[in-house]
Amino acid sequence: MNKMSFKDSVITAKQFSAVDMTTGKTIWFSRLRSPQHLYPLTEKDYCEAIKYAVQHGIDQMPILSVSTKDFPYCDFDCKDCLACPSRRWAIEDQHIKYPIIPIDKYKKILREISAYSSRRGFNKVRFEVCGEGNPDLYKHRIEMLEYANQECNMGLVYVSTGSHISDELLECLVNNVAFIRISFPGIGTDAYKTYSNQKSKNKDFSYDDAIHLLDKLCNARAKAGREDTLLIGTRTCIRPLNAGHYDEFIHTIANIGVDVFQGVKVLIPNFESVKNENISQKEVEELINLRELAYSYGLKDFQLPNNLNTVYKNRAMVERDKPTRCWSSLISPPLYGTNLMCCVLWDRITDFNYHYGIMEGEENELESLMHGESAKFIMKNCPRNCTECPSLKDNGFMESLWRVLKFQENLDNVKFITHY
Repeated sequence: MNKMSFKDSVITAKQFSAVDMTTGKTIWFSRLRSPQHLYPLTEKDYCEAIKYAVQHGIDQMPILSVSTKDFPYCDFDCKDCLACPSRRWAIEDQHIKYPIIPIDKYKKILREISAYSSRRGFNKVRFEVCGEGNPDLYKHRIEMLEYANQECNMGLVYVSTGSHISDELLECLVNNVAFIRISFPGIGTDAYKTYSNQKSKNKDFSYDDAIHLLDKLCNARAKAGREDTLLIGTRTCIRPLNAGHYDEFIHTIANIGVDVFQGVKVLIPNFESVKNENISQKEVEELINLRELAYSYGLKDFQLPNNLNTVYKNRAMVERDKPTRCWSSLISPPLYGTNLMCCVLWDRITDFNYHYGIMEGEENELESLMHGESAKFIMKNCPRNCTECPSLKDNGFMESLWRVLKFQENLDNVKFITHY
C-alpha cells in the first residue's frame, strides 16, 4: 500500500476524535471539515491548542494562524470589494501607521509570532498573506516569504489574483509556500473582465492569463518536487455572469493539476441592502452537479457555501449560537499593517478597543499584548457584544471540544485521532 502524501492526508481526512487511551472510549468527535481553511494545519492542531488551554489557561493559548494585510493597494477594482472601506479608513484617514510594513520590522514581527507559539510547544504558525490589496506588489515579498519559511518555520499561504507574479516570485512561492490560492473575480473571459473592473494603463490581466499562471505554477511545483506538500487552489465569488462556465473551468484547472476549488458568497459590510438578491437556479444546478463531477475530473476538494440561496452572505449571529468566548480572536488574530487585531470584521477593524496593540517585533512583546488591558477587554466583550461573526464555525468547533475536555480528570490520557 502506497503511503499517503502529507497533502492528501490533510485534505482527505473524514473526522477527528478525542479518545481516552486508558479506557479506549471516544469522548468527542467532529466531522466538521475545512481543509482548505486550515491548510497546512488541520483540525487536530486546533484540538491540541484547546487541550493546552484547558491545561494551562485560556489566556496562555498559542497563536496558530495569522492573516496579514500588509499591502493595501490593488491593481483590480473588484465589484463589492470587501477591503475598500477598511482601506480608506487605514490610508486616507491615516489610522494605520504602517499600512505597508517595512521589511526589517516585518522580520522582527514574524520572529516574535513564531517564538510566542514555540514557547507553548506549537512550532508551525500558519501565516496567510492576503487581503486589502495585491500582495504581488509588495517590493520585499520574496525576502519576506523566504524569511518566514526558512527562519521562522511558518506554514505560508499566499492568496492573490496573481496579476503581478513575476518569474522570480513564482519560483519563491513554489519553494517556500504551503498553499497558493489564485483568486478569480469571475469565471470566463467576460465575467473576469467585468468583475475585476481593471483600469490599467497597460493591458489588463485576463482570464486566460490567470489560467496560464495556474499552468506555470503546477509545472514549477512538479519541477521542484513538491507535489506532495504544495497545495494549489482557486477561489471565486458565486456571481450571475459565472453561470454556465463552472464546468469548463473545473475541468480545465483539474487537467492542469490544480488541487482544490472554493466558491464563496460575496461579503459586504451592509448585508441588509442586498439580502434578497438570489443566485439563479441555473447557477445553483451547475454548482450542485459539480459537487460530484469535480472529483471525477481530478480535484481533491470542492468547497461551496452551505446554502446556495442568496448571492451575498449574512454573517449575523443569533444569541443561541454564541459561544462563551471568541476562540478565534486568541488563536487566529489578524495583522493589519503592524496592528494586531481580534477580528477581520469592518466594525472591529475600525474600533481600536478591539486591537491587541501595535507590534514592533520586540522579544516577548506578544506576552504583553495578549495579556494586556486590550486583551482583557477583548476576552470580556467578544462574542458577548458581537452581532456578526466570520469565525462562527471555528468557534463552535473549539467550544464543543473545550466543554468536553474541561471535565476530564487526566488530559495526558487524551489523544486525538484522525479518521480517513
